[in-house]
Amino acid sequence: MRKILFVFGFIFLTLSACSVFYDDTKEVGPLPELTCVAVLPTGIPVAEKGSLSAAQKKSLIDGTVFFDSVMIDELGDRSEYKLLTENRLDAILGDPWGGRLQQVRDIGSATGCGAVLQTTLKRYRDRVGSEMSAETPASVAFSMSLVSVEQGVTFWSTSFDESQKALFDDIFSFTKAQKRGFKWLSAQELGRDGLKSRLQEFPYFNKEEAE
Repeated sequence: MRKILFVFGFIFLTLSACSVFYDDTKEVGPLPELTCVAVLPTGIPVAEKGSLSAAQKKSLIDGTVFFDSVMIDELGDRSEYKLLTENRLDAILGDPWGGRLQQVRDIGSATGCGAVLQTTLKRYRDRVGSEMSAETPASVAFSMSLVSVEQGVTFWSTSFDESQKALFDDIFSFTKAQKRGFKWLSAQELGRDGLKSRLQEFPYFNKEEAE
């Protein structure tokens, strides 16, 4: 059973990098020293489930599976990140409704980590059409938050919300479109690009390199 934690409630001159795009990275400093971060399976907002069609729900679930695979690719071989599977999380959270603070403390106790990283996938819509001509562009939106085990407060958060759009509708996105090969991306490609960009901003991601 998937635990929903913390979330209540083609051509050149034709393709752009993005249309709607938000980045509201927030950091409440000073950030604490952490020996490790517990990374939870990607979740889906409970509040949005009732308004989604069966196809939209399936798309979101498929998206969470893909996001988890990207997390493994990016963080799986690094000892300072403890990636939790759904089964492991189920085992840790004997009472999934025990409250947010109790949940993060249980996770911290089980992993020995001082913080929990939660990713919530809010939209995951695949492209309709080909790389060169899309009737409907891919669209992905997610948020990430880092929660203190000791206090239960969020001390870093970020979000990503992007839908591709024709380059002539957004000429300022030329550099990103060029990097992406001037093609219409799939939801997986857009999601991977967004997730990797947010991990690069994560204050603990490049810690080893800095040291």
